[in-house]
Amino acid sequence: MGKINDLKEEALASLRGKWWSFVGLTFLYMMLAGIASSTTQFGEIFTGSSFTTLAVIMTGSGVLLTILAIPLQFGYYIAYVNSSRQDLPADIGDLFLGYKRFGHVLGTLLLMVLAIMAGFILFVVPGIILCFAYAMVPFVLYDNPELSATEVLQKSRMMMKGHKWELFVLYLSFIGWAILCVFTLFIGFFWLGPYMQMTEVKFYEKIRAEFEGETEEYEPAEENTPIEEEETSADVTE
Repeated sequence: MGKINDLKEEALASLRGKWWSFVGLTFLYMMLAGIASSTTQFGEIFTGSSFTTLAVIMTGSGVLLTILAIPLQFGYYIAYVNSSRQDLPADIGDLFLGYKRFGHVLGTLLLMVLAIMAGFILFVVPGIILCFAYAMVPFVLYDNPELSATEVLQKSRMMMKGHKWELFVLYLSFIGWAILCVFTLFIGFFWLGPYMQMTEVKFYEKIRAEFEGETEEYEPAEENTPIEEEETSADVTE
């Protein structure tokens, strides 16, 4: 847990003096992403009623908006990467960076989702393993724009080898804060979200440095961890 605490302390240091910029970024991201899901839900409400045409239009629009909103997730992650590296507040413009490489970003993230879904179709455990194996995809995609979608997924998988359990424990360490946020009528998640995301960026920077041979300070976890033991069974999804 010492290494996890170090990552979280680094994240808090990067967020210090910049909290409100990330709260605003998170609010805008959730609002834009919510428009797509809300449109689909409205379509479902009218399904089976006399407003069939309206239901089809709303549902179709919701699906289209959901697809168009996928690059927003990429931009949300990258806003934290740029802030961490440049020691600057969140840049709202970063939220839309995915649209500058729309086809590449959309194709890569959709391929990631399909691969994870295939894992869950096989069994729950392979799907969970692939979630962690591809957790670094947005960051790898940003740092390696020359890689194809399949190469991005492969590199994320290689980087996460020996680190899946660490990331699982890292996520687990935020459960207490998440429970407390529920009692704030979920308002607390506007602060917890940036805290978690910046910590994940710090995690990525550490394993990226190790993967590229720049440092050996951050040692990989033991291979025989609960998540790693099942990795072979998830390979069939690729």
